[in-house]
Amino acid sequence: MATYRETEAGNYEFFVEMGKDPSTGKRVRKSKTFSRVKDGKKWAADMELKKKGELIVDAKKYTIADLLQEWYEDYAEVELSVTTYQGYKVIINTHLIPALGALRANDLQGRHVKSYIKKKLKDGRANGKGGLSKTTIVQHYRVLSQALKYGRRWNIINHDPLEFVDPPSKDDPEIKHMTKEEVKQLLDAAEGWIHDFIYLAVNTGMRRGELMGLRWSDVEFENKILRVRQTLVVDQNGGSVFKKPKSKASIRGIDITDDVIEILKNRKKEQNKNKLALGPDYVDKYNLVFCKGNGDKLYPQTATSRFKRAAKKAGFEGYNIHTLRHTHATFMLQNNVHPRVVQERLGHSDISTTLNTYSHVIPSMQKEAAEKLKNFMDI
Repeated sequence: MATYRETEAGNYEFFVEMGKDPSTGKRVRKSKTFSRVKDGKKWAADMELKKKGELIVDAKKYTIADLLQEWYEDYAEVELSVTTYQGYKVIINTHLIPALGALRANDLQGRHVKSYIKKKLKDGRANGKGGLSKTTIVQHYRVLSQALKYGRRWNIINHDPLEFVDPPSKDDPEIKHMTKEEVKQLLDAAEGWIHDFIYLAVNTGMRRGELMGLRWSDVEFENKILRVRQTLVVDQNGGSVFKKPKSKASIRGIDITDDVIEILKNRKKEQNKNKLALGPDYVDKYNLVFCKGNGDKLYPQTATSRFKRAAKKAGFEGYNIHTLRHTHATFMLQNNVHPRVVQERLGHSDISTTLNTYSHVIPSMQKEAAEKLKNFMDI
């Protein structure tokens, strides 16, 4: 309900409560001064109708840049993983705001977005050397879409500019995997804990953060199972922090073999020696399989740099630490392991993710299936 007071100048200042600011939680109060009570009451009634009808207040002053920044600070930084929201920050600051940020939020139309997509595909790279991939543009579309949904939810905008704008179809990602011979070469070149890290990654398909967060309490030696219960990721301040796995499916058990058990036992023996040598100075609270010599947690990027060092020594280019996960999945599919089992080991939420990601393996599997059917039918 609106209220008003008479000012010293003989005018009338009206106040309308508009609720709470979604980004700060503070009360939002609008005010305006009139020479006549009649005019003030009309203004107050219009403001109340806008509030009740979920229309936009002060939309003329709110730009796409304002919306993107508010969504990023209120949602992305809080809800998303560090890697994801840092990537979103680059998309917002380097691409979306320079191209669309000056537009008023309620003036953004589908044609603006279509023009943005067309331009970015043609010459969207920050260095000016060519266009962005369709897959990258889909990420831009996703960020803008989420920010616009946020704007509608909090009554910042009153329409959906993307209603008739579809994102480009994604490029088929090039999934690289190693051969058995290359894996052996890499292991021969790797020294210290990174050798064991690589061995486990190829044999389990675990993500970097999952292996970095693996504790001895997650290792079931008798049952030959590794439990994925936490990950170690980069935090907002450039350090590292333990978090829950990225999805419910990522929290899983992975069966392992005797050779992996032997690798783990040797790693445990080495850590026990360090404990005896350092005594009370050993950091025992994390209980990690892969850690510093004093038991403290490693920085996630350390595994990446150690992998690169080993790959360079082995003479490999174009492989990254995630290649080990792809290699695990490819080896299993090539050996006729059911895709559902591969999905479970990788921690994919949906089997379509597994099938789409590793579609390069499927054609050869189909040929083998056709030959098996022919031999079975024998007609």
